[in-house]
Amino acid sequence: MAIRERHAIFGAMVLGLTLGTGCYSGVGDFGKDGGGQSGGDAGDSDGDPDGEGPDLGPAAEMPAPTTRFFRLTHQQWENTVQDLFGLPEPTGLSAEFRADPFVGGFLFDNNAMSLEVDQALWQGYQRAAVDVAELVVTDPALVAELAPDTGDEATRAAEFIRSFGLRAYRRPLSDAEVAELQALFEGGKTLYEDTTGFEAGMRLVLEAVLQSPWFLYRAELSQDVDGDIIRLDSYEVASRLSYFLWGSMPDEELLDLAAADQLGDPAVVEEQTRRMLESPKAEAVVERFHHQLLEVEKFTRTAPSPAFYPDAPEDLGELAVQEHDLFMRHTVFDQDGSWRDLLTSTETFVNDDLARIYGVEGSFGDEFTRVDLPASERRGIFTQVGFLVANATSVNPDPIHRGAYLARTIACHTIAAPPDNVPPVPAPEENATNRETVVAHTEAPGTECMGCHKPLINPFGFPFESYDSTGAFRTVDNGQTVDASSTVILGSGSVEVKDALDLAEAMAGDEQVHQCYLEHWMEFAMGRPYEEMDAPLVERLSTESLDDTSVKELLVELTKSRPFLTRSTEEMQ
Repeated sequence: MAIRERHAIFGAMVLGLTLGTGCYSGVGDFGKDGGGQSGGDAGDSDGDPDGEGPDLGPAAEMPAPTTRFFRLTHQQWENTVQDLFGLPEPTGLSAEFRADPFVGGFLFDNNAMSLEVDQALWQGYQRAAVDVAELVVTDPALVAELAPDTGDEATRAAEFIRSFGLRAYRRPLSDAEVAELQALFEGGKTLYEDTTGFEAGMRLVLEAVLQSPWFLYRAELSQDVDGDIIRLDSYEVASRLSYFLWGSMPDEELLDLAAADQLGDPAVVEEQTRRMLESPKAEAVVERFHHQLLEVEKFTRTAPSPAFYPDAPEDLGELAVQEHDLFMRHTVFDQDGSWRDLLTSTETFVNDDLARIYGVEGSFGDEFTRVDLPASERRGIFTQVGFLVANATSVNPDPIHRGAYLARTIACHTIAAPPDNVPPVPAPEENATNRETVVAHTEAPGTECMGCHKPLINPFGFPFESYDSTGAFRTVDNGQTVDASSTVILGSGSVEVKDALDLAEAMAGDEQVHQCYLEHWMEFAMGRPYEEMDAPLVERLSTESLDDTSVKELLVELTKSRPFLTRSTEEMQ
């Protein structure tokens, strides 16, 4: 271990990564204009002799200020390493990285303003770089793929450094960077006890590159100023596209287009977006977006009481996750579905256990099968088992958490944090329904709770009283008929609904709900919280979403927009 750590530290010293300050020096002079340029004249392509660039759409749609340095998330790091070396599966090494802090109010794991490199994470990167480099150089097939034997070691090393560096840094290396890595290559030949010759030099280069800020960060250093915006160069656009749609590095086709300086053209970006959306990588990213938006990780924490629900499967949460993933991919990719479809579809996927919960007749086994759920009971993702069981106690539905989530995350209402030391909802008294108990607990006149619960939280939660803690449909609660009626506040005003089916349709037809969905996509795409400057683009896309434009088409429109293809002249530190 000590030898391996010395190797990693040696590579880090050469690169000169300064932690905790946001300043970098060494290979490529990170953070300075010279090191970050792609070597081409971005914004000055052959098809645009006047330098103005292609039309980027409505002038009102402008990029909001943000950082120029986007650290890879742990998942992006894992995906990038796998794609960079053509590995058959992820290394799993990112599991040893210290977890990134959760930023309250931001739903996703890619907030660039919070993704820092502290000493603990830096040590994780060091260890991972050592392990990956050792894995690669001990596999002759990987060595041959990365550095084909040309017969001349110096030529072979130079070609390896330039070709590998291009893919690892997502841009061409400068001559100075090549020279510094060549010096590392020569120094590495005698550094290792168990690796010699070309592979030893290659090993040190791999360790160094994998610890470089150019690998760990997606940097945007273009200086092509056009009024109040800076046009990204083609390599920067390639990385924005690939990390948004694939969660990984650009592929060969994107890099070739970047080399030809074609990715400043929205028409080319549109073509590439459509190509990329056909990849399983895009399916995984769209799934990841909805996992974080819809809090799918909570599904597995469900625990219906065996005393009340003796027939509930022990793995109900895991089954709910599988159902959700199958439904999401089927609706978005197989059916070219819209946000409205996700909110109102009666389709889903069930195995034998879920079919019993849903009351679907037929013969089912362990494998999941597409079915149509009873239209009188189910409508969209929020009447599926996952959301219902994740927001329930072991005995009763939980209209407070169901309602708070929908009001805050799906309708984008602002809800204050609850006061400290709020007692839990008590068990229903004899002959009292769950709803009556929640009302008595949260809507008592003059209490601090009533201000949020009565107008916002409870009205969004009560329509789901028709579903118990396993997600099964019910009409009776504690001997009384379930009351699922409510009046919710949406963008169009107060809307009366008689149950969750009505609520699903109301949300699907509400502009505010569509705008809220697009705000979340904007945050995910740009790696930062929503800003008021995002409103013109979000409003245009939400209008299209309200007209049933598919999720995939919304992503196409987003990627070819001005805010996506440019950055603000104002930078956030």
